[in-house]
Amino acid sequence: MRFVDEVKGFLFDLDGVLWLGDQPIPGVAEVLRRLRAADKKLMFVSNTSSRSKAKCLEVFERMGMAVQPDEVFVASECAARYIAAKRPGAVTYVLGSPGLFDEAVRAGLDARDPSTRQPDRADFVLVGKDNDLTFTRLTCALRALKAGAEFIAVNCDPTVPVADGLEPGAGAVAAAISVMVGRDPDVVVGKPGTLLLEMALKSSGLSASECAIVGDTPESDIAAGNALGMRTVLVLTGNSDGNSPDGSCEFPDALKPDHIIESVLDLMP
Repeated sequence: MRFVDEVKGFLFDLDGVLWLGDQPIPGVAEVLRRLRAADKKLMFVSNTSSRSKAKCLEVFERMGMAVQPDEVFVASECAARYIAAKRPGAVTYVLGSPGLFDEAVRAGLDARDPSTRQPDRADFVLVGKDNDLTFTRLTCALRALKAGAEFIAVNCDPTVPVADGLEPGAGAVAAAISVMVGRDPDVVVGKPGTLLLEMALKSSGLSASECAIVGDTPESDIAAGNALGMRTVLVLTGNSDGNSPDGSCEFPDALKPDHIIESVLDLMP
């Protein structure tokens, strides 16, 4: 595609763009290799709350995609670091995956499983995609938040793409908690916020106008890229079918991609 020659860097979402579940999108590794050969900087920016950065790097390796740790930016790590910077060692109830729990521990937080501890002194409730969500875990989150804990959502993605369809995402869990406590999260770390993208841009030394973001979700990937003035590319291998969220063909300006392609393979001739 012609615009590929006009940008210096690409920021790729992961799930639904480079892979589905644990299955790579066919041909992705070759596309990444060719972009590097064309002297493009590559960054990988994911809203994932279920995988730690270390696990993402393992997936890249298993799928034959050569990346460096400093090219990968994941919301799970960013969320844990955000809390640690605000209150080192904070007691944090984690509603999420083992990967999110690991990032909280790695950031030096007093991470706890809300199904096994009393929530009377939690400082934060950190919410991600939780495959083991139970009534007990929701009750602990509710009581901790009512007692004054801060409500941090890794992202607000309602669904996530997997190999055989869609699953509820972190946003579904956050929404359930929001209904219980009567308020939105105090902080949403991932896209459509711009924090992850800004971290990647700072690391790369490139400006937003020099880069394109490639994602599968208009409400997060495209919205974040548009907010920063990046080129935005929507792929149809994940969450989106090419229509706007209301099912029409017209996207609101904030969610409108500059380009719509079937998959990342269409970036190269």
